[in-house]
Amino acid sequence: MSVTTRVIKNSGLLMLASLIANIMTFILTLFTARYLGTANFGIISSATSMVGIFGILCDLGLSTYAIREVARDKSNTSVYFGTTLLFRALFTLITFLGYVVFILYNKFTADTTYVMILFGFYMIFNSFTTFYYSLYQSNEKMQYQTISNSIYSTLVLIISLIMIYYGMNVVYVAASYPIAMLLTLVYNGYIGFSKYPKFTVNLEKGFVKNLFVKGIPFGITVVFTSIYFWIALIILTFIGSSVDVGLFSSSQKLLIVLGTIFGFLSNAIFPVMSQLHTEDRDKLAKLYHKMMKYLLVLGLAIAVGTCLLSEDIIVLIYGASFVDAAPSLSILIWAGVFMFLTSGCTTLLGAINKQFTVTKIAAIGALVSVVVNSILISVYSFIGASYATVITEFTMIFLMLLVLSRTEYSISPRKAILPIIQIILANIIMAAVVIYLNQSFIISVPIAIVVYVIALFITGTVNKEDREIIKDLIKDIRS
Repeated sequence: MSVTTRVIKNSGLLMLASLIANIMTFILTLFTARYLGTANFGIISSATSMVGIFGILCDLGLSTYAIREVARDKSNTSVYFGTTLLFRALFTLITFLGYVVFILYNKFTADTTYVMILFGFYMIFNSFTTFYYSLYQSNEKMQYQTISNSIYSTLVLIISLIMIYYGMNVVYVAASYPIAMLLTLVYNGYIGFSKYPKFTVNLEKGFVKNLFVKGIPFGITVVFTSIYFWIALIILTFIGSSVDVGLFSSSQKLLIVLGTIFGFLSNAIFPVMSQLHTEDRDKLAKLYHKMMKYLLVLGLAIAVGTCLLSEDIIVLIYGASFVDAAPSLSILIWAGVFMFLTSGCTTLLGAINKQFTVTKIAAIGALVSVVVNSILISVYSFIGASYATVITEFTMIFLMLLVLSRTEYSISPRKAILPIIQIILANIIMAAVVIYLNQSFIISVPIAIVVYVIALFITGTVNKEDREIIKDLIKDIRS
C-alpha cells in the first residue's frame, strides 16, 4: 500500500465520521435556525465563538506534540498522554473559571449569559474528548474517533429536537450541546480505559520542560489561528446586533463544516508525515504535493458550486429569513479554499519540526484579522467580516508557501502551473453545465458532481499516478 493510499484510508474513516456529523448538523441547523430565528441563533453563535477562543487554552499544544512523538514511537503512549492529561485537567479548570468571570463581567442579557455559561461546560467536556482524539490519532486508530463523532452529532440532534418539540427557549436548546458532549466523553473514557495501556505521569523536570518547550509553540499557533478565525464573530457580538451575528454565523458555520472535514484529513496525515520525516523525506515530499493537489481539486469545486447556488443553500438550510446571508456565503467560501491549502502546509511544517514558523505566521494572520475585521465590520457589518476572512486566509497561505519554497518540500511553480490550469478548466466545465441547465439545488448538485469527475479525467487532472492510487485504495477496501 502506498503512503498516499494509507493516508486516504486512515482519513477515510474520519471523512465518514464527518459525513455523518454533517448530515446530523444539517438536520439540526434546519430545525434550530428556523425555530430560534436570526437573533437567538446569533446568541448561540456568539457563545460558540467565545468558547472557541477560550477553549484553546485548555491544552496549549501539549497533545499535538504528544501525537508527533508517539507516532514516531508507540511505546511512549502511556507516559506522554498520561502527563498531558494531568496538565490538560489543570488548564481546563483555570480556563473555565476565567471564562465565567469574563462572561459575568461583561453583563450580557440574562438569556445570553445562561447560554454562554452552558457552553462553558461544553468547553470542559470537549476538552477531554479531544484529548482522546489525540490519543487515537497518534496510534492511527481513527475508528474510535469516527464512532465518537457519530455519537455526539446524533445525541445533540436528538436532544435539541426534544427541546424544540416541547417549545423550550434558547437556553434549553443550548443545553443540548454540553449534555451530548458529556455523554460522548463517557464513551471515550471507556475506550481509553479498555483499549489503551494505563496512563503514567512523568513529572521529572527535564521531561516536563521538554514537553512545554516543544509543545507550547503548537498551542500558541492554535491561539493565533482561533483569534483570526473567531474574531469576526467576537467583534460583531460587541459592536453589531444579534441579527448580524446570526447572518454571518449562518455562512461561517458552513465554512466550519468544510474546515472540519479537512481538519480530519490533516489529523490523519500528521502522524504519517511525522514518521516519514525521520524515515523517508522523498516520500514525504511526494505525499505533501499530492495532498495539496487533492485539496485544491476538492476545495475549488466546492467554492465554485457554492457561489453558483449560495442563495439556494442558505434558504434550504436556514429558511427564507436568512436569505440576506447568501452574499456573505459567496465571499466566505473562497476563504475556505485558502484554508484547506493552509491546513496542508501547517500539517507539514508541524511534522518537520517547524512549529515555531507556523506560530509566527499564525501571529501575523491574527494581527491582520483583528485590524481588517475592525475596519471592515465598522463600515460593512457582516459583509465586511466576510471579506476580512478571505484576506486573512490568503495572507496565511501566501506566507506558508513562501516559507516552504525555501525547503526541500518546495512546490515548483513550473510543475504546478499545468495541474492548476487543468483543475480550473474542469471547474469551468462544471460551472458552464450548471449555469446552462439552471436547475434547483437538489438537481444541480448530483449533476455537478458527475460532470466535474468526468471533466477531471478529460482535462488530465487525474493522471496515471492518481489512477493507480485509486486502484490501490479500491483493492484495499475490497480486501
